Amino acid sequence: MTQNVAPWLRRLPNQLTLLRIACIPAVVALMNQGQVVAGLGDDIGWSTTDIAAGIIFAIAAITDFFDGWIARKYGVESILGKLLDPLADKLLVVSALIILVEKHRLAGWIAVVLIVRDLGINAIRLAAFEDNIMISSSWLGKTKTLFLDVGIVGLTVWSTWGFFSFATWGMVAMWLALFVSLWSAGEYVWGYAAELKKRNAIAP
Repeated sequence: MTQNVAPWLRRLPNQLTLLRIACIPAVVALMNQGQVVAGLGDDIGWSTTDIAAGIIFAIAAITDFFDGWIARKYGVESILGKLLDPLADKLLVVSALIILVEKHRLAGWIAVVLIVRDLGINAIRLAAFEDNIMISSSWLGKTKTLFLDVGIVGLTVWSTWGFFSFATWGMVAMWLALFVSLWSAGEYVWGYAAELKKRNAIAP
């Protein structure tokens, strides 16, 4: 099937991943221009830099879905893409979380738990790979990513539009992301432990 795919379509997934990486400096620079707040109830008004940062982050997050979807649909997955895709995602999210903590829009311990969880899952995946154990991704991981991206956009924009508070709903999404992150981490650990136990049980 790959042979029948147009050259530009073969390159598109990696180009989208590179676009996501290119968005990181813009998101960081714009988020750094926004105002620092003291609490969730603070109304800082509309900030064009915060809105721009939220829009660019949202666009970058959307590319995370499409690059993988296109690569799988048309069978154009590459080694470079498999290496860059998770790296681009982690760099974008971690950069945004750090700045949100610095601007007092997110509690530091929440950011730490989310970041450490991802590092732990990557370590488990590496250990499973070395043990020739395949741990398939579940819907929980994708749900966590969705909540996390929505939370970051909400806390970045922060302002209120009529009765809708980006800050409040961003924080709600962040709490959901935290809950699903811990839930999915538990599933990964349980799945890896179960496979090891099964392997040891049938070993001569």
